[in-house]
Amino acid sequence: MSHSSHTESHDGSSIWSIINVGLAICIGGFALFWGSALVLGGIKAAAKKRAPVVAAPAAAAADHAAAAPAAAPAPSGPAQELTLKPDAVNPMAFGTKEFKVKAGQTVKLTFDNNAAVPLPHNVIVGKAGSKDALMAAAMKVATDPQGMAKGYVPDDASVIAHTKLVQPGQKETIEFVPTSPGDYPYLCAFPGHSILMNGTIKAE
Repeated sequence: MSHSSHTESHDGSSIWSIINVGLAICIGGFALFWGSALVLGGIKAAAKKRAPVVAAPAAAAADHAAAAPAAAPAPSGPAQELTLKPDAVNPMAFGTKEFKVKAGQTVKLTFDNNAAVPLPHNVIVGKAGSKDALMAAAMKVATDPQGMAKGYVPDDASVIAHTKLVQPGQKETIEFVPTSPGDYPYLCAFPGHSILMNGTIKAE
């Protein structure tokens, strides 16, 4: 009887040992599974947080490149040389009212103030299509108390090139590039001169 009880007790403890081992394995496997899932989730979350930091500069650079204005084409061909003088009959007008040039090529404009009537003049060249804006700027600088000190050169966005105030018997050469086809106005901004002393450079 005692041998039988000892055997049953031994068998019972063996069964519980097996069950305990099985439970330990299940619990350990469950813990390992969820632990791995948490670790992988943390790695993915960290990667997602870092990704915008790396991608942002590239995206910003792409946006900046898209927003940056295209560089103006380099002038091609030889410079186009023009000479401008006061009109021989009316020294309050230019002798040439219109020039034709090629767009994209450098223009070298020489103003020769050889008028019989000794008056100072300048030559102000404006952007294509800016005749009205250039005339308004010339009117404004003509009434500026500091106009003479500025050589009567308008401080205006429409101006792309200009001479200084050229005295009688003197010359000055300026260079500019009409980057696109259009009508580029020019005038003398000395007080009272721009109304008659103006013309157009047609770039084609």
